[in-house]
Amino acid sequence: MRAVVSPATPSTPAQHDRYQRILQMAASLLASGGEDALQMKELADRAVVSLATLYRYFPSKDHLLLAIARGRYEDAWRRVRSEAPHGSGVQDRVTRHFLREFRAEQRDQRLTAALARVLTDTRPEFAPLIGQVQQVHTAIIEHVAVAGGSVGDELSRRLRIADDVFGAATRRWLAGVSSAAEARFEIRVGCYLLRDQEGEETR
Repeated sequence: MRAVVSPATPSTPAQHDRYQRILQMAASLLASGGEDALQMKELADRAVVSLATLYRYFPSKDHLLLAIARGRYEDAWRRVRSEAPHGSGVQDRVTRHFLREFRAEQRDQRLTAALARVLTDTRPEFAPLIGQVQQVHTAIIEHVAVAGGSVGDELSRRLRIADDVFGAATRRWLAGVSSAAEARFEIRVGCYLLRDQEGEETR
């Protein structure tokens, strides 16, 4: 059986700088050329790190993609916590957030496609990393829904369904099955499940 290699975690300021430089350069390569443009040796050269260093932090390309996804959601998490709520209620706030996220996905379609693929990977060794990304995304959506308040069980369940609809709409758009307008319609329909949840946000 193939051994599972755990990625190293940067601990010193210099290591963090190298780590972030790798992620930034990888995201740039993905945005410009998609996954085919993301070659580990070229990435190491462009990020000015050794190939051994690159593989120590990212044992595979999919480890790298998951780290990019986690970084993007962590940035979004910091942003939404610093913003005033946008919208008049749960449904409105979540709909606005998902549509804004979809607009960001449209700007970097190649990057979005790569991250969507790896976040639906079913290999057991990636389950903990995918779980970390999903946990941050869930925290963002719940924070947006209740403007920083507490989330009841019923609302939490409905938010998961709305998020599933958002993900499915994005994947259909990426596959060319749906237009961007159709994806936005599906996102709004998914958020319609939240229409009567104003009283649930603090239960």
